[in-house]
Formats: sequence, structure tokens, C-alpha cells
Amino acid sequence: TGYNLANGGPVMAWGVEGFVVSLIAPHSLTARALVVAPGDVLAVHNQSQEEPVDVTIDGRPVCVLPPGEKIEARFVQHQGALAQVAGATFYQRLRDKFGRLASVP
Repeated sequence: TGYNLANGGPVMAWGVEGFVVSLIAPHSLTARALVVAPGDVLAVHNQSQEEPVDVTIDGRPVCVLPPGEKIEARFVQHQGALAQVAGATFYQRLRDKFGRLASVP
């Protein structure tokens, strides 16, 4: 969430299915984060003929992609459990953390 905000991307509310693709150091004013549907498959292709690429998913290094290789990422259907502080909604906590940025319901 913090990286998406810093990168001009969205904050996804609890219960929204899908994932956000954020570019790292895009060097472009028009590059934006993308919200992807759960059924979509993302493919990353290292088009370099010489240099490997580090692949990071959810802030964690996953692998090194050799030159010319491709990797696919899919939405995982298994749901994890989240703890919620009693009496605080997602939007209240967002407002508490980020102030006016989160002036939603």
C-alpha cells in the first residue's frame, strides 16, 4: 500500500479481489499502476539478449529471469486471514494513517 501510494497508485479496500501492478522507477510521467482482475495472467518477458532481470513480487525477490526468458504470474485463490481492530473500519484506519488523503466513506 505504501509503495502504491508513493508511486501514484491506488489503495485497494479489503474485499476487493485482484492485484496491483506497480512499476519500479518507471522514469515516465505517464506510467501508472494497473489494477488487474483475478482471472488475468501477467507475463513478464526479459527482452534483453545479455542481461538477467531480478523479479520481485509483493516486495519479495522471486527469481532472476535470464535473457530471453518469460515468467507468468497468476492470482492465488487461497485467502489469508486478516486481523481487524474492533470498532475500526478499513476507511477509518486509512483516514487515521493518511489523513485527508483518505476522505472516503
